[in-house]
Amino acid sequence: MQVEGYSMWPTLKPKDRVILRPLNQDAPLPAIGGIIVCKHPQQPSRRVIKRLNAVLDDQLTVLGDCPDASTDSRQWGTIPRSSLIGEIVGIVTAPSKQDS
Repeated sequence: MQVEGYSMWPTLKPKDRVILRPLNQDAPLPAIGGIIVCKHPQQPSRRVIKRLNAVLDDQLTVLGDCPDASTDSRQWGTIPRSSLIGEIVGIVTAPSKQDS
């Protein structure tokens, strides 16, 4: 999956690629602070990358690392666990303009 936008800046930047470990509903949740992929609560066909901030019952609070550039649980509220797709387990950083 390729990163778009700046919601997870500086951890992830646009064009970085992430390696995703899929999670089914029976899998243990990632640790608080882990980076996850979930369905956008208002556009379920879109996937979003956010940091898992809290879990209460089957509801997740997710936040972007860059509040000024992120839409997340501050706007959406909590999202259901069923929206969780997987956990980011690796990052392939896009080359900077200086590297090319």
